[in-house]
Amino acid sequence: MVSALLLMLVICTGVVFAVAYVALQLTSTASVQNNPKVCFIKWSDGSKANTFDYAVNIFPSITTVDANITYGVWNWDTATHTTSMRWYSLTNSGNIASLGLKVYNSTSTIYEQYWASVPSLPTSWVVFNPTPKADGKYTISLNITATASPSGSSVFTFDMKVENP
Repeated sequence: MVSALLLMLVICTGVVFAVAYVALQLTSTASVQNNPKVCFIKWSDGSKANTFDYAVNIFPSITTVDANITYGVWNWDTATHTTSMRWYSLTNSGNIASLGLKVYNSTSTIYEQYWASVPSLPTSWVVFNPTPKADGKYTISLNITATASPSGSSVFTFDMKVENP
């Protein structure tokens, strides 16, 4: 009798823990492209770039404005693409009192942010408004104010995000 009860308990326990499942699969193909449809453009030769480095000198308590740095933003597609920018990182934040970044051309400003003080990083994504026009080329302008006692160098990094690249 105890054996029958134990056998019944084992069978019931086995039924309770039985689970049916289905395995589904997703496959994705990643094709290598040199540049997304909105990328940076090197003004000196018109080449496309996904990243670039830019150096500028700053001076104590002075605002340095560089209205046209060596690279711009280019939507080289025939359609618009939602594009965003954010301030991602900063080293030696004690050098920077304020910072402004602007992306524009002769007909519109598509992105403009100004930070009166160094924010906690990274900042939120800000969508270009309006979106970069098809075959639109845009200038990048930096506005950097140094603190009263800067020392060494600061490196700041911005990220640009392109949807449906």
